[in-house]
Order: sequence, then C-alpha cells, then structure tokens
Amino acid sequence: MSETSADKKSLRLTARQGSWEQLGSWCRQVRHKVFVEEQQIPEEEEWDAQDPLSTHYLLLLNDRPAATARLTPDGKVGRFAVLAQLRRKKLGLRLMQRIEEDARRQGLKKLELNAQTEVADFYRHLGYRVSGEEYLEVGIPHLPMSKSLVADLQKDSSLTREELLEALQTTQEVRLQGREQIQLAVELLIHQAARSLRMETPEFMQRWFASEAFTPLLSLAKRHAHSRVEFLLGETRQFSRQSSPLLNLHQRAPSHIEIRRAHSLYRPSQQAYLLVDDKHLLWWPHYQEPRVELFTADHREAYRQSQKFKLHWQKGEVVKHLQSNHL
Repeated sequence: MSETSADKKSLRLTARQGSWEQLGSWCRQVRHKVFVEEQQIPEEEEWDAQDPLSTHYLLLLNDRPAATARLTPDGKVGRFAVLAQLRRKKLGLRLMQRIEEDARRQGLKKLELNAQTEVADFYRHLGYRVSGEEYLEVGIPHLPMSKSLVADLQKDSSLTREELLEALQTTQEVRLQGREQIQLAVELLIHQAARSLRMETPEFMQRWFASEAFTPLLSLAKRHAHSRVEFLLGETRQFSRQSSPLLNLHQRAPSHIEIRRAHSLYRPSQQAYLLVDDKHLLWWPHYQEPRVELFTADHREAYRQSQKFKLHWQKGEVVKHLQSNHL
C-alpha cells in the first residue's frame, strides 16, 4: 500500500492506494454513503467480485475517508465516489490524476469507465470520449467512455522543449517521429540524467545525437562513485574507424564512459533503446527509422528494459581496439 500527503492550512489530504483487504473498510464507508444512501442503489448491487481483484484508491481528509475509486486489472475505472459535502473541491480531479498515473506505470494504454450521464462532462474535461450508446444501470443513465493513455505525435507535430520536460514529470508513453523530435528527446534526457545513462543498440546512431548532447556525459560519469555511462553496441569495428564525440569521450576517459560489445547471444539486430536513471526509456522499434516511443517517470517498461540491460552488460565484451583510433 502506498501513501502520499499534502498539507494546506488545517486541512490534510492523504492519498492511498492498495488492495481491498488493505483499504476496503474505508472505501466501503464512502461508497455506502454515496451509492446506497444518496443514490438509493440496492446494497447487494454495490459489492461484487471485482473488489478483491482491483486496485483501490482513497483520499482521506484529516484522516477521514472522503473519496474513492477502483481500477480493475483490465483497465476499467469504477465505483468512483466523492462525499456530497466535499464535491467541487477538486478531490475528484486529484483522484483521477492518481489513477491515470498508476495506470501508466502499470503499462496500461487505455482506460474505460461507465459515467453517470449527469457527470459525463467531468470526464470529458479530463480527455475521456463517449464510446457507445447511453444505457440504464441500476435505474441510472450511464455513458461508456474511454481515454487513450498514449500521446501520439504525428510526423508534422511539434513538441516543444517545455512540453517534453513536462511529460518527463509523470508516468506515460509518448510516441515521437522525426529527426528533430528525437534529437530533442535525446538531448533533454541526457540533461535530465542524475545517476546513469545506458544505451543498447545494433550500432551507434550518431544521426540521433547532436554533438552538443555529449557535453554533459563526462560530468555525469564523474559525478559520484555510483554514476554510470554505458553503451552496449552490437557492432564496434566500424564504429572504431569513425570519429565521433562518443568515441572521443571514451578514449579520453575509458573508465568513466564505458563501451562494450554485446555478447553474440544478446546482440541486438533492429531494436535500440536509451535508459536514463533506469526510469526514463527511449525505445526505437527500428534503430535506423525516425520513430520512437518514450516511456517516462518509472514506467514499468523502463524498469523491464533496465533489468535486461544489466544482464546484457554483464555478458558484454570489453573491446581493446576502441582505446585507440588505430586497429
């Protein structure tokens, strides 16, 4: 169970998420007041088999239950309830933001919900769209709604530096296309790095790196004893024949800017990825194409790739001929 708090004057808002076993007694209080007492929904309709399977979210105001919702394993938001006296205080907004961040962290690409028609505008303002016809559930009109959690930027789109920096603050998946967009993403990720930068690629991709992007790498590598700048290449002989900022940095400081050749069992063929602090991931489905996916802020995919990289790095080979421009 996780927990965060925010203080404002005498009010203390605490957010929690966890299982039904952990939070059910609190969630039940809010749902009973809103759905059973206020909306007159039969109590036997309120509790179902999804509760033990779902992740539950709870807002406590001064340690008292104020709002709740659940997220089922297949990405459906439900049982969304805020106590009547606390509505219009943005508690619902806080709750939905937390659910969406957690859903992105889980790797979900889409959220679905069944909104009571009279509050559908609340969800519209959050980016949800009606996905079906209105219907009755327990005598109340509902609209099915959904929202994609993947921001898809087409080739002619322009993502500003500020927008990309903002994207790095929350867990999400963003698709980028075009050389300038990829170069911008690489540059900002390098500048964001606090502890480590790791890359695995079939061959080094100078085309995606502006020369000035390498300036912070050496300072990152020397920042402290636990800093890591590691490049794992499928091909190194051609790379050693070409002058590049990365090779120059490696030759100046081989103990800080490390390059290894991937083991034959793990040698990449098409895909490539860049990891920053093991929390941000830039992934190329095909390393030569100007199309990438960016997974940000501890996304589950970034964690998965970081574990894979560490295994591949351990099996990688130190390449002596990279110490000099001469073979």
